[in-house]
Amino acid sequence: MLRAHSLAVAGIAEKIASVSPNMDKDKAYILGLLHDCGRIKDEKTENCFHGYVGFQYMMSINQPEIARISLTHTFYEKDFDASTYPQNSEQLEKCRSYLQEIEYNDYDLLIQLADILNDMGKVCTIETRFSSIVRRYGLNPEVVKPHIRRLHEIKAHFDKKTGCDIYCLLGIK
Repeated sequence: MLRAHSLAVAGIAEKIASVSPNMDKDKAYILGLLHDCGRIKDEKTENCFHGYVGFQYMMSINQPEIARISLTHTFYEKDFDASTYPQNSEQLEKCRSYLQEIEYNDYDLLIQLADILNDMGKVCTIETRFSSIVRRYGLNPEVVKPHIRRLHEIKAHFDKKTGCDIYCLLGIK
């Protein structure tokens, strides 16, 4: 599943970047492909957060852009409530601290959107993906509503940037 998901995110990011001014489709593809590199560890059994694991690993091999994406793809808002996440709270606090020091750029937003527009390797709407996430992780649907709103804002940003509806571009109905 991770392979299919990562390839799908890479493809979505590449397609959107290819019609977005001032974006590099190859860079978008690579960032999409590696955004979940921290899944080399199992979050549940090792009490870790994959974004933080990926960040640490990519920083250790001098890949700061990929490290950044490892974190930013998960947090649509930089000042998130760590208590709403089931992962390691110490790692989440370190993530929040790092995120407070940066400004999200179009690649951060692109990978957030590309990540959410596929579910297990298949392109889908924002609502379809969150419905799947709620089912898989047993989340309260009310908790994800702000995330859905934020992702619609990000989609609107790319609709405007590309001059087309991202759903149409990707063949999402």
